[in-house]
Amino acid sequence: MAGVDGINAAETVLIAQRKYADLKHRQSQIGLTIPEAFVHGIRHIGYRSNVDAIAELIDNSIQAYSQRVDLVFGYDGSVSLKKPSQPAVVDDGHGMAPEMLRLAMMWGGTHRENDRAGLGRYGYGLPSSAVSIGRRFTIVSKVAGGQLFAVTLDLDALDAGKYRNSAGDVALPSARRARLPAFINEYLRRTFPEGWHSGTIVVIEKLDRLDWATTLGMRINLVRHFGVTYHKLAKETAIHVDGHRVLPIDPLFLTPECEFFLLDEDRAQSLDRIDIKVRNPAAPGQEGQISLRYAWLPPSFGAIDKTRDAVGLNANARFPILKDYHGLIFSRNGRIIDVQSRVPWTVFINNDRYIRVEVEFSASLDEMFGVTTTKQQVSVSTAVWHALREAGLPKAIEQLRGKVRSAKLERRSVGGQRQDPTGLEEISKRLVQVPSHRPVRTVPLLTRDGVSLDLRPSDRHPLFNGTASKIETSRALRALVGQIINRASSSGGRRRSDYECLLEDWSDVLTRTGITDAPQILCSTDE
Repeated sequence: MAGVDGINAAETVLIAQRKYADLKHRQSQIGLTIPEAFVHGIRHIGYRSNVDAIAELIDNSIQAYSQRVDLVFGYDGSVSLKKPSQPAVVDDGHGMAPEMLRLAMMWGGTHRENDRAGLGRYGYGLPSSAVSIGRRFTIVSKVAGGQLFAVTLDLDALDAGKYRNSAGDVALPSARRARLPAFINEYLRRTFPEGWHSGTIVVIEKLDRLDWATTLGMRINLVRHFGVTYHKLAKETAIHVDGHRVLPIDPLFLTPECEFFLLDEDRAQSLDRIDIKVRNPAAPGQEGQISLRYAWLPPSFGAIDKTRDAVGLNANARFPILKDYHGLIFSRNGRIIDVQSRVPWTVFINNDRYIRVEVEFSASLDEMFGVTTTKQQVSVSTAVWHALREAGLPKAIEQLRGKVRSAKLERRSVGGQRQDPTGLEEISKRLVQVPSHRPVRTVPLLTRDGVSLDLRPSDRHPLFNGTASKIETSRALRALVGQIINRASSSGGRRRSDYECLLEDWSDVLTRTGITDAPQILCSTDE
């Protein structure tokens, strides 16, 4: 946090905030939008998921020199504790001056306008992300040696005209002294035993666009996504979700300190990194760097049993990363923002999961990469594609493909026959075996109701009539749960949450009925 002229970085930022706030307060308030219509429209700005929206708040915390950022969940008591009603992002950064708080709630309200050094530069992230999840949000902040101040925007109150002043203009209220919700006070007490000296808290309420049905589903998705998105920034800022530390995950699997590098004996193989300099014609005087990182992975990289394909229960913890980050991975100032499987000269198919390519670029080239205000997508210009082609990217992709093909051929030559990855074929054969002198009849596992045509278990099958052995029943049950978990890992948003909620509810039913003492089917290990 070093600064200039004896002033540290945090103090420099607070001075800039106060100058910006004073300027805006003295300027004319002639508007360019109809406030209510603008806010309702901005709710549809197009975040791919809540994950990307919450990442905007994480970006702000990182840029505020936070050493720790937490996503904390509050519950209002009227709903199940499985689902949060008040997600809050809490950091220990430099905080915001009281006169800056109201501006931070406004679209475009940032003293960092056109700043290319950090993660944000537009001033849209905080309000856009908050209203994309809920209809009410509050910004609470405190500078070192100062008091807590807060500003709240409630869309229901906005619709009711409660933010209009005597002149009929919409005006957000000034920052006021604040009291924190009990769940945040408890979090601060546990996390900062010597006191929370400065930082910012964003609390989102009246949730009407939450992607997940349970806290568990939310945590699983966020921990993995943030682990990849911020893996290059993890040394500066520790991120936690619901008390669980986000561990860095390099999607190229080349960084020894990152999660899954030492999962088993398989290792990613790298090609030489390429760095190129590019001038941005849309920003005179702006020159940026593009870096290309390459890796190829053994065809067994995503598998538990290395003699079989990474399918179903045989997929290891690396496999979801291979699927989710499949194609060209674009990283801006060290923060991953997009993955594209179609490029001008090729399309990445399933067999290309084992080749990894990252395009890292500096924010000085934002216009050339078509970076959106939400920082979740790029629209690459022809000039950049040309520069990447000149840097040898198409040839490198073909070289990586060739290495993976060779590794697959070598594996087939020594690996023998491919086996049933889920074990379902073997289970089915053993369960319906009959003496050799009788004709073999296959007993269906499921049948359809004659009236509703709904699927239901077949009473004639050994699994459901009690004649299957404990071992056979256990294998079949494990295969079924594995299929559901695999389907969940390949789905996104609400569908993924539905699968995870199904398994969690099933676990609760088994516990209540005394069938098993296992407390959870799904679990997550803390740091």
